Amino acid sequence: MTTSRSRILAMLAALVLFTTASAFLASPPARAATGTCSGSKVGGFDLYGDVAINGSTRYGYVEVYYGGGYNCARTVSSANTWGVSKVMSVELWVCSSGTSNCRLLSADDRDHGTYRYYAGPVTAYASGKCIWVIGNIYYPPTDSNAGNNKSGWCG
Repeated sequence: MTTSRSRILAMLAALVLFTTASAFLASPPARAATGTCSGSKVGGFDLYGDVAINGSTRYGYVEVYYGGGYNCARTVSSANTWGVSKVMSVELWVCSSGTSNCRLLSADDRDHGTYRYYAGPVTAYASGKCIWVIGNIYYPPTDSNAGNNKSGWCG
């Protein structure tokens, strides 16, 4: 019976190890993996830093899309920072009146993390409402907040 118990404990230990390893090796969330928005592009803005990298201060840009009552936004690295790990974020705020009284409707309307290519996409239902989009790229070599900008759209 000791041998059976030892085998069961060994199998349980292997299962726990496999489950723990799988959690650490799992791929990032789907939105960080795909980075695409659906709908038509309705606007965007550039994100600039204080220090030039590879001859330019443009660290990236934000794109805003609209389709089927939903807005979508993402922050994208420029060629100068493409593929380099850095802190990036994008937020999509829905406004109740014009471009005032704006707020995040849910946690899914914000994406913040260390990425190499883009943050987002984030989506929110905003048919007939205005939105604010905030994008940020923090590029460590400058120790500065490189490209923190926001802009509004109404539809």
